[in-house]
Amino acid sequence: MMKRLLIFLWVVCCVTALQGKTRKALYIVLDGIPADYIERVHPKNIFDIASKGGYARAYTGGEVGAYSQTPTISAIGYMNILTGTWMNKHNVNGNSNLNPNYNYWSLFRIAKNQNKDFKTALFSSWTDNRTVLIGEGKPETDHLKIDYVCDGYELDKNRFPAKKDDLIFLILTQLYAKKPLLVSVRMLLI
Repeated sequence: MMKRLLIFLWVVCCVTALQGKTRKALYIVLDGIPADYIERVHPKNIFDIASKGGYARAYTGGEVGAYSQTPTISAIGYMNILTGTWMNKHNVNGNSNLNPNYNYWSLFRIAKNQNKDFKTALFSSWTDNRTVLIGEGKPETDHLKIDYVCDGYELDKNRFPAKKDDLIFLILTQLYAKKPLLVSVRMLLI
């Protein structure tokens, strides 16, 4: 098995809106929290959402010793999920010096290129999820635009100073709990 176990919790939720029949997809990615812990603690809100659609573990490490073997590092795992490809194709091999291969489209780009006007949203503590990994505004992604964005909190040292064992996500959730549809969530442990 992998030395460093980084399990992404992938909640795919397709629900019928209260005031209409619009179906929505919600991906929640909890970075650095083992799935067995989530399943043992059974957080009420996560499983309330999952009960409306589904819950699944996302396997983003690839097959050990095969071409798909992937280090369990945040940015690599996000791209595995966002593009449905392994590191050897999406070209993200760490959390720095990122150089994504935008020929492999993200879920956001696929949604925006449909005949229907899909709305997309991103709630993330890390700006690079949007600006680099997803490639918002880049010519290579046809100037992809995310409709609703809440990110960049890693840069706001005044409102969110780093503290040992702090859960930024919990603070941000209190501030932005009323935002519309969330498509991707990143939980960051500092």
